[in-house]
This record gives sequence, C-alpha cells and structure tokens, in this order.
Amino acid sequence: MDTEPVAEIPFWLEVNGRRAATWTCSPGAYRELALGRLVAEGFVRPDAPAPELDLVDDGWAAGVRVRLPEAEVARAEAERRHRQEHGCGVLHFATCEPEALRAERAPVPAANWRALFAELVRDRGGPGLHAAALSDGTSLRHRFEEVGSHNAVDKAVGAALLAGESVAGLGLVVSGRVSGDMALKASRAGLNWVATRSVPTTLALTVARSAGLTILAGAAGPDAHRFAPDAEPSPGDRG
Repeated sequence: MDTEPVAEIPFWLEVNGRRAATWTCSPGAYRELALGRLVAEGFVRPDAPAPELDLVDDGWAAGVRVRLPEAEVARAEAERRHRQEHGCGVLHFATCEPEALRAERAPVPAANWRALFAELVRDRGGPGLHAAALSDGTSLRHRFEEVGSHNAVDKAVGAALLAGESVAGLGLVVSGRVSGDMALKASRAGLNWVATRSVPTTLALTVARSAGLTILAGAAGPDAHRFAPDAEPSPGDRG
C-alpha cells in the first residue's frame, strides 16, 4: 500500500481587494482553479472574456487576485449572502430561484465510457486524488487530478476558459461521486451532462433537474444509469 502523503496547500481568492474565499488545493494550475471557482460562484459568466488573474505564490500558500465589474460582484455577493443567511445553499437553485440555472442542454452522447474512464485515471499521481476532465464523448480535454474533487472540476473548466475555448456542447467526466456543488459547477459553466463511474447524491439530482442537466452514473460499468432532468431515473447507456 502506498502511504506517501499527498501534497495539499492553502489557497485564497481575492476579488476587488476583498478576500472572497479561502480553501485548500493541490499545488499548481492556480489561475485555472480561480477562474473555475469564479464561474461556479456566479462572479464570471462562462461566455465572457477571462479576466486578468494575478497570481501570488510564496511557496507554502498560493492565491489569486482579480478585479471585476462592481455590479457583477455585488450581484454574486448578494446571491451568496442569501444562500448563507437563509440556509438554502445549493438548494437555492431549486427553491428560491428555480429558473436561474435552467437551460436547454444537449443529451449525453453515445460514448465508449469504459475507455474514457480508463484514460481519466491512467497514470494517476497517487492514491487520494480525484480526477476530472471535460469531454465531447469522444476524448478528454483539460484533465486534472486534485486532492479535492471540486477543485478538479474548477481547474478543468477554468483551463478551457483561460485557453479561450468555448465549453458549449461539452460535458464533465469525474472519477468520484457527483455532489450538489459539482452539479452546480457543471450547470453554471454551461455544460450539458456529467458522467461518473460512481453515483450522484440526492442533492446533485435536485440541482440537476432544476438546471436541465443529465447525470450518468456507473458509466464505466456494464449497467450505466441515466438520471434525466425531466424524468424518473431509468437504466441508460451501457459502456
């Protein structure tokens, strides 16, 4: 059994001179992580030009500073404040603003899921890491491994947007379970679907149904299960 510890460092995000969040991450791809989180939290639209991201790295911790239009910041902060004060969290998008994430999204494509997931976890950096990548159902794009599964998603989305690529028409492939926050990240980025070799949480399904997002569970196995946004769960693609 490999007992080598996994690298993890403190990370912070500063928006318009105010500390917006502090958490931890795997070293590297800090601008990608910051941009993905800004999209997930509603500070930046995925179809907008990527803002300038100022990296601060002192070796033991890292952070990113960004300046955004105050109107956009005020709107995002008001939403976050509502979610905190009312305790609705990600359920905000199913109870308080059920149409906020709703969009027409393309269905999950036919794919060789077994091969895609084999590529997703190939040459892993060690135990204790989660993997995520964007995909069109044919290949993986912007694959990342992370101590935090949410960070891996943010880095994949942020990498595409930093490269000036559109994520329209793409989906998300993840190695672990799909949480409510991950469903929110995928929905807010404008992705069409999420495929996992594991399962979604009930909160993820609630967010996904509100957003029109499809989740494919157990996608690496012979009996994938499709959770369509407007239908009861039913057996789906076979990988």
